[in-house]
Amino acid sequence: MTDENTNPDALLHIRGLNHLTMPVKDRYRAARFYIVVLGAEAHHESAPDRAAKGLARSLQVGVRLAAGFEVDLFEQSFGQPDWNQSHPHLALDTSAEDLAKWTKHFERWKIPFVGPMTRAGTKGAEIYFNDPDGNHLEIHCSNVPQAERERFPVGPYDKSHCVHKQEWPPEGSSGRGGTPVPSFADAHARAEKSSAVINPGCSGFCVSPSA
Repeated sequence: MTDENTNPDALLHIRGLNHLTMPVKDRYRAARFYIVVLGAEAHHESAPDRAAKGLARSLQVGVRLAAGFEVDLFEQSFGQPDWNQSHPHLALDTSAEDLAKWTKHFERWKIPFVGPMTRAGTKGAEIYFNDPDGNHLEIHCSNVPQAERERFPVGPYDKSHCVHKQEWPPEGSSGRGGTPVPSFADAHARAEKSSAVINPGCSGFCVSPSA
């Protein structure tokens, strides 16, 4: 393996990001947020008795945000960042054309956010927000036309504006066309209907595209 993204002097190299984990207080509510708000697909779930059998410390739901990008949402009552700390945060890539679409989407789902905004000396723009458990998230575009960037405020920003002041999902929320907000079970059923198969190699179960 030799290319501009790797250290040619190293004996071993990482192939890429396999998955990352997020601490959440309710794995199903968290999965619902990532599916509805960020367009993720349900990917896998721990077997309900896995922790009770001593096979895991906590239970999780895994979602796929993009090709090769999976997030495991583990139930854990601690470990979420303080509302006022900047790191860690998870930055998710988007296009310049979609920045305004994301703000309208967040407004619809009553997600507190700040942005789009920019930083001095950069060519990008970002939107900051939290998931319902307080994990810090960002929608980021690294290359925004200068004329558009000049309309955005320049950071830093007040992180209190990203704190959820009410329970999520908001009462009476509905999906596209007025249908109910989909649950994790809904998403899993959709995957099965589209000829997905259960992968027995996963802890719990996994939804994988059929061959």
